[in-house]
Amino acid sequence: MFISTIFLIISFVPLILLYENRKPQAREIVIISVMSAFTVIANLICAYTIPFHAGTAMVILTGIALGARAGFATGALSRFICNFFMTQGTWTVWEMLAWGLLGALAGVLFSKVEMLGILDNKNEYKKEAKKTGIQICMIPLLCIFVCEIIGYVLYLLGSNDSESFWGWRIYVFGLIGMLVSFLFRKNKLPVNFITMTVFTFLSVFILYGGIMNFAAFTMTQSSYNDSVGALKMLYITGLPYDIGHALGAAICVFFIGESIVRKIERVRIKYGIIKRK
Repeated sequence: MFISTIFLIISFVPLILLYENRKPQAREIVIISVMSAFTVIANLICAYTIPFHAGTAMVILTGIALGARAGFATGALSRFICNFFMTQGTWTVWEMLAWGLLGALAGVLFSKVEMLGILDNKNEYKKEAKKTGIQICMIPLLCIFVCEIIGYVLYLLGSNDSESFWGWRIYVFGLIGMLVSFLFRKNKLPVNFITMTVFTFLSVFILYGGIMNFAAFTMTQSSYNDSVGALKMLYITGLPYDIGHALGAAICVFFIGESIVRKIERVRIKYGIIKRK
């Protein structure tokens, strides 16, 4: 636990300094505070009603609309505030890091939000966005599928009868597939309901789930002799929750994602907040 805490602090410092060195204006801090408040409210409502994980969706949408720095700040701050209502603990810092990375990754991978005019044909836009989104998402999905197949083959060649493929390999080879697909992509992802939905599901499942399962290991592990087996078991038992978490956040983004990022973009343009390239 001590080593993991030190690791988390070291991970946070560069990201926090990167944001603070920009000397953000008051208007930037205000909008991040507002988005954090929306995220906390959305997360609390879903936590006690329907498990759609709207808080996670809001973090990703903030990163898409305002960029990586604002996405990380919103994610980390929101998770810290949420846990005042949902119990603080050693898991808080891990959740702050995981949410912050989701927001930062969304800001890095997605391009600037394109606004629609009053005279633009909304139906034509949706048809084109659907077609473009499906074409773009096929590449990362294919990369992840190929990497998972490679992981399964390696599992068949080198595992014993007591192991299961449905564990840490799903996360590790999924992450490798994501990295491969994004490293070889020259342009950023366009902002539409297909790309945002697919990105939300993959990033929440692989990144957030991968981090929090390891966090659970650091907080519960007591037997050094069985540490590897305990970690593998946590990834297996955490798989159903991670799928439900990713699916719930993706559903929220599918239905409200474009509407929210365009509203944030209007505010950003009107008040000259957080200029994006």
